[in-house]
Amino acid sequence: MVNFDDKTGSALHDKRGLEPLDLDTPRCYKIPMKFLLKTSLFSLFNVFLWVSAFAASGPIIVNVDVPSGQWKAARLKNLPKDAMVAVKVESNGEVMVALVHAKAFQNSPDSSRPLFAGRVERRLSFSVAIAEKGDHYLIFDNRRGTESRAVTVTLQAARGEKDRTQAAGATLRQFEKQLHRLFVFDPFPMGVKQCGVPGAFAEEPGVFLCTEYVSHLYDALRNQEKAKDFLSFSIFNEVAHQLLQKWNHPEAEKDEKLDEFAVVLMLMLNQKNRVIGAGDFAVKNPSAFNTMMTLFQDDRHPLTAKRGRDVLNWAKDSTLPKKWQSFLVPHMQTALLKRLQQKPTSWTDLSLVEKELAARDKKAI
Repeated sequence: MVNFDDKTGSALHDKRGLEPLDLDTPRCYKIPMKFLLKTSLFSLFNVFLWVSAFAASGPIIVNVDVPSGQWKAARLKNLPKDAMVAVKVESNGEVMVALVHAKAFQNSPDSSRPLFAGRVERRLSFSVAIAEKGDHYLIFDNRRGTESRAVTVTLQAARGEKDRTQAAGATLRQFEKQLHRLFVFDPFPMGVKQCGVPGAFAEEPGVFLCTEYVSHLYDALRNQEKAKDFLSFSIFNEVAHQLLQKWNHPEAEKDEKLDEFAVVLMLMLNQKNRVIGAGDFAVKNPSAFNTMMTLFQDDRHPLTAKRGRDVLNWAKDSTLPKKWQSFLVPHMQTALLKRLQQKPTSWTDLSLVEKELAARDKKAI
């Protein structure tokens, strides 16, 4: 969160109208640092939004006037250790800027140990890795100036690489647990790791997403929502591969069948917008992935324009998920079958569900 104060403690307003957070301060504003969203059964799987963890949150843009002979400070609350903070300062004249930890601030701009200190004449950009968690202050010092300075500050923040990897890995492990609540299959590990070589997924048992793929995907698209679409499809594609293998599907190694089954899973789990978003963008923007394909040399990740057309056709086929039910129902957890019996979905084949439940009841006796 950001709180701008001058020496007398008066508050300033930013031009984006950020959310007030604390009632015991004049004005306290929150920098969005959301990296994970919880998942819940039958939502279903509002997941993979943690791609934003690999991009800087924000930007937050704030305007502040610093009168001559005065200074003002912006408090950045609760920054985690190893977070990366990028700052761009624009001013209509010279002003000093510094970033200090709250321990060194002590209500004075004269810190002996700033994390960064510099002079802005017109424009200055810098980034800092946070060495110690806690509050920090961004200070604008115009005590030597003879004229007021109009300053515009742009802030962006992102977790450190270790935190981002751990957070993303935890989400994937949670996804695997959620899958177990829906389907019966032998467990396989899921996680995120630095692979060190060009590739979307590590070449080892299970599904291990490479952090390099996430970063390059976001860099190539410069659009978090589109990156989420493609990342979601990539992960569902890998999960589809694992499940078809474990369930001994005769076409488990065919890329076209993996794409189709990935679409089926996404449609069943309320991810239609994601799969259509990925397919549509791939078809309309083939050049956006030339660099990615050259870099990763991966036939399956990300989607090509040709595969995107097939994915779009499957995603728009409302009958497709139901066509797969004869294969899927025997692998569904009993709790899911009972839920589908009580509240059928558009893709539920009620006769297959009831037949499977009856067979399981008979086997239990």
